[in-house]
Amino acid sequence: MVAAIAQPEPEPERPAQVRTHCPDCAAQLELLRVIPGSAAEYWTMRCDGCGGIHMDIVDKPRT
Repeated sequence: MVAAIAQPEPEPERPAQVRTHCPDCAAQLELLRVIPGSAAEYWTMRCDGCGGIHMDIVDKPRT
């Protein structure tokens, strides 16, 4: 059996609170997945430089 490799999702518009550079090596972060939630979204990103995985929690606007 072959393991599935995660493919990046199309880039949505990044809210101001989502980081764009790796906090460890300052390379660009590539969006892997946006996980919806009731009060926030969870953005999973991979660093193009060191390969680290980072997650940002993005609050949804209140209506």
